[in-house]
Amino acid sequence: MIKKSKQHLEENNMSYLEHLKFASGHGFGCIKAGILLIIHSIVPAWFPRAGSILLNKLNATFTEHNDYLILKNRVAIFKKILLHYRTKDLNS
Repeated sequence: MIKKSKQHLEENNMSYLEHLKFASGHGFGCIKAGILLIIHSIVPAWFPRAGSILLNKLNATFTEHNDYLILKNRVAIFKKILLHYRTKDLNS
């Protein structure tokens, strides 16, 4: 489990504390939205957008983070390609 946790942190380019803050922050936001949605289910006029606001926020946050990870991986691949050709040129 520790190995998988470390791998997850590396894949997401986060320290343990950064991940704790990121994940728990969204978790508490979901709990808050859940409570608002329960209240909304009882009184429909209250908090009519709680669910959609939460989903839009989560979608934007995770999309942005995933885009960052994709870009990070592309940069790493590009660096490997450059290093390969640079090494090849030095050996020629």
